[in-house]
Amino acid sequence: MSRGSEGSGDERAVGEPEPALRGGGLPLPGLKRWRLRRGLSRAELARRADLTHDYLFRVESGRRGCNPEAAHELAALLEVDLQELRTKRDDDEETQAASRPVRPRVAYRQVHQAYLRVLLLRAVGSAYAAMDERQIEKYCEKSPFEGVIEVVRARKREVGALGEVMQDEKVCADLPVEVRSFLEAVLESYPDLDIRLLAATRRREPSEEGREALTNAMRNLL
Repeated sequence: MSRGSEGSGDERAVGEPEPALRGGGLPLPGLKRWRLRRGLSRAELARRADLTHDYLFRVESGRRGCNPEAAHELAALLEVDLQELRTKRDDDEETQAASRPVRPRVAYRQVHQAYLRVLLLRAVGSAYAAMDERQIEKYCEKSPFEGVIEVVRARKREVGALGEVMQDEKVCADLPVEVRSFLEAVLESYPDLDIRLLAATRRREPSEEGREALTNAMRNLL
């Protein structure tokens, strides 16, 4: 569906956040500007955000609204407030903004990860569950199969400890919605992420012993 047929924000004043479209999609007229300011290609940003290149192109060009969850992830990756991505700037304002030094914003997701890391290290002595999927994938790509199996075992302990925390009503009662959503997403990544890590390691493992050990580890997760 084209931007015009979805109810575009073209009539909004320059400098104001574009309103959400029907269906909840968010126009992101500032996405391209901030992507370029961060020195990222569209393909690289799409990869980091786990989006297709075509999807990101359509969002940047205003042909469609962005899924709110994906929009928050893009803002975190670009280290900018989501409101900036939703705001249209005219050429003069954009030129002036480009001449000013950019003050990076610490993404809320990074703060959540930092606290989760501290919690898990104190509870079980490891914190792989606090890593982004791409981070842990890269870590496992450089590790021998034994190391990947240990990562998966550690994540099982970590997810178990986090699950106990999330079942404690006294602890969860005062959690902000975004923190609760982040922690629930970590729990929901198990065991699908772990199976993918083991499967990817098995595909590049040359030894029969390693492939068998990885297969058994995957079976234990099913």
